[in-house]
Amino acid sequence: MVGKFGSRQLINIDLFTDAYRVTGRTLVGVGGIHSELNNPNSDFLELQDAYISRIHQPGEIVAHHAIAAFRKENINFIVLQDRRDGIPVGTQHSQSIYTRGRPFPVFLTVPSFEIKGNVIHEGGGAPAPSTTLVQSMGKFQLVFEAEASASLFPDISYSGDLILIHKERIGIFCFDKNTSN
Repeated sequence: MVGKFGSRQLINIDLFTDAYRVTGRTLVGVGGIHSELNNPNSDFLELQDAYISRIHQPGEIVAHHAIAAFRKENINFIVLQDRRDGIPVGTQHSQSIYTRGRPFPVFLTVPSFEIKGNVIHEGGGAPAPSTTLVQSMGKFQLVFEAEASASLFPDISYSGDLILIHKERIGIFCFDKNTSN
């Protein structure tokens, strides 16, 4: 359940490290989780009511804690069911994500996962993977309508309206072959 705390709200997220999935809630401001992840004043993201499971055993909870903190640099990606929890709402940036540009299908990898979804390209012509990563704002790449599948266990997958992927954790980044001119 989403609760309000002044100008902050509690949102549900699924956070993934190299070997673990953590389901919990985190407090974000008007900039959404994307803004929290790019906040230079903190190296940590705190989760409340955190349920921890191993990637290869998603149904088995190995730990539950009222509060858990994660170094942002160790987060591979975060899955959100509603993209509005991830980006600033009511700003020019959010409007461009929803209304401008074209979606392009992508495939990328991070440790233990393969991710497919769409990035929004605002420029003319076909996008290039390297320029997309450089030109997108912040340390996390936004991939919409996305699905993450465990590399060693492809039947294990997680999907969401938005997946935020730590750019420094990306091993492979490709556009679908149909995006070339």
